[in-house]
Amino acid sequence: MREESQIDDMRAAVRGDRERAEQARQRSNENVSALTEPQPAEEAPEPPEHVEEPPRRGLLGFFKRR
Repeated sequence: MREESQIDDMRAAVRGDRERAEQARQRSNENVSALTEPQPAEEAPEPPEHVEEPPRRGLLGFFKRR
């Protein structure tokens, strides 16, 4: 009877090892696929439209204009 329980314990341990190995393989495959799949391109923000500013005038131009 004792030998049978030891055999059952050993079988359970082997099954547990197999399950853990399978889970590790799945995680590894998920990690690799996440690294190899192309990521969706983030949309680049549109550059602001160029608004032309009036030419800067120096202090002398400011007084001449008035």
